Amino acid sequence: MKKILFSLILLTFYCSPQAQVIYVDINNNTGTEDGTQEHPFNTIKEGINAAVPGDQVFIRQGTYTPDDSWSGNDHTLLLKAGVSLMGEGADKSIINGIVVDQESSNLSISLEKLKFDEFHFTRGTHEGPFSDLNIIRHCATTLISLPFGEGIPVNDTTPGTNYGFLIENNDLGMDGIIEFKQGEGVSEINVLNNTCGYIDIKSGGGYTYLIDNNDVQYGIFDKSTSNPTTISNNRIYNGTISDYSGGNNYGIEDEIIENNTVIADENSPVFIDEDYKAGITAKSRSATIRNNNITCTGHVSGIRSSAGAPLHIINNTITLDEVQQPEPDPYEGTSGIFNFSGWGYVTGNEIHGGNMGYYSKAGTAEFANNEIEKSYTGFYSLGAEVVHHNIIKNCYGDGMILDGLRGPVFRNEVTDNAGAGIRVTRMPIDLGGGADDGQGNNTITGNGNYDLYIETVNDQYPTIYARYNVWDHENPAEIAQLDIRDGNDSTGLVVVDFTPIGHLGIADQLLGCEVTIIPNPARETVEIRSAAGGKLSAVVEVLTLKGNKIMEAELAAGTDRINIDLSRFPSGAYFFRIVTDHYSIIKKVILTH
Repeated sequence: MKKILFSLILLTFYCSPQAQVIYVDINNNTGTEDGTQEHPFNTIKEGINAAVPGDQVFIRQGTYTPDDSWSGNDHTLLLKAGVSLMGEGADKSIINGIVVDQESSNLSISLEKLKFDEFHFTRGTHEGPFSDLNIIRHCATTLISLPFGEGIPVNDTTPGTNYGFLIENNDLGMDGIIEFKQGEGVSEINVLNNTCGYIDIKSGGGYTYLIDNNDVQYGIFDKSTSNPTTISNNRIYNGTISDYSGGNNYGIEDEIIENNTVIADENSPVFIDEDYKAGITAKSRSATIRNNNITCTGHVSGIRSSAGAPLHIINNTITLDEVQQPEPDPYEGTSGIFNFSGWGYVTGNEIHGGNMGYYSKAGTAEFANNEIEKSYTGFYSLGAEVVHHNIIKNCYGDGMILDGLRGPVFRNEVTDNAGAGIRVTRMPIDLGGGADDGQGNNTITGNGNYDLYIETVNDQYPTIYARYNVWDHENPAEIAQLDIRDGNDSTGLVVVDFTPIGHLGIADQLLGCEVTIIPNPARETVEIRSAAGGKLSAVVEVLTLKGNKIMEAELAAGTDRINIDLSRFPSGAYFFRIVTDHYSIIKKVILTH
């Protein structure tokens, strides 16, 4: 009870309206010094000694050389807990030495509009309470170091509260460092709008970090234990964001890396001792990496992750150097996203260049709505992804390599790649109509070395299902010969079942009739005719080139034709899928207004 009353008395005194401003001016040579505006002290030490908690020491412009010693430095200014220092500007009020807080107190300090060599906050363990953040704001220095002690535990496993910080709008230059090396504790630490070379987090667990809107020359490095951390809106000019944090044990997203701009060059000093270089590296227990813009030059990947779960990589834009010759070992080559993590989602990313656009040996649940172009290999997966609604195009090698991928592949656009569109090296895989009830509807066209290239032998799975897809050719015989390389072309390979429906031009006799669509090209309306004389009913679906259904109509039994109004759709190519209870066909229609 005495401790609580004493703390309340201190807090009341600290917030007292009687707090005063004590003035310091090195140019006061009158011989009269009392800390007033008219007769300021001429050393900062005198001002601090005269202050009590809650006071502010106002330091007028000039260069001040402190004379205390700390850790071998004889030009040290020692602070007093609860007392703030305010200068006239970091280019005017200059401390020619280092600033140290080694107090034993729960009262905060603040430094504003000052220039000093370094700042060290070295307080030991204290039971608190800690009601105010320590503030370092609008200062110029080369080092802000916070190696304070841990919080007093509230039980055997949970750390208690500890010192919080607001570090804001400081200029540390392109080589300056903001570092955290404190023990465990519970408090908020905000690092906002600073200019520096490095931000290093090596603290114990329990803190909540916000690292936001900083200009960082070389990198942000999180090697702390379990801390909810958000690294957002920062600009990295020649380096990386590296997350090696511990995270939590509960599958909760507690490391957010979002909205950052990262420029990473292989010659950056942060990569000197790194075997694998990346704009963002995640080796934490969990992480969400989203909405970042990453540009890499030289032998640098965009995102490399071997994190736990969840690991989400969402809506990032990644640009790498284009690679004309492949690197056989994907670990050694550059990747837009290198994913060796646990469960999570990879969605909405745009990737340009690299040896691999996306390489996965992960437990990722879904790879969807991504766009990859100008990589050597667009997509290479040994993981568990469900792969859908992606665009992979204009790669120098294969569009997709499926090497034991366990999820179905559907509604992707794999086009105009110099190698194979999709290369299958290990079974099973469902490209449509297989064991995973795959929808197919992949558009696999314009590729240089077959649209689908099979190079696996598997007695357990002798057939790969690739129904309902769109190929280069319309005639089934041409598809089998020119678009697909499988066991029909080379003895022993798995055979592709691409029938009965889904590709262009599947034989009309599957419907038991001939179906025609006229006119084609069309301006506004087309007529679908069935020579079966109305013996069959069918559903007519109108699809975009990406396989998205935009319209549906019914050809009822007893009728042999139906008109479809396309006037509200833009000019371009569309697919008409005519589906009965047993079979379907797809035909292409060109619309020109």
